[in-house]
Amino acid sequence: MTPMKKQPKNWLVFSGLAFQIGIVMYLTVFLGGWIQEKWEITYNWPTLVTSSIGLILVLLVIIKQGNRG
Repeated sequence: MTPMKKQPKNWLVFSGLAFQIGIVMYLTVFLGGWIQEKWEITYNWPTLVTSSIGLILVLLVIIKQGNRG
């Protein structure tokens, strides 16, 4: 019989999720600001679009972690 692997506690998994969410949102908002500066755009559409993409990515990560835990 093979020994069972220890699974991390749910609180440990979901506390790491907070850092993932923060990093993804920071990077997407930063990317939007960079695009705005690079192309000298005066309105906030690049930041809105990239942060929306980041929000979708965050939701996908949450769903993936929720199904795993």
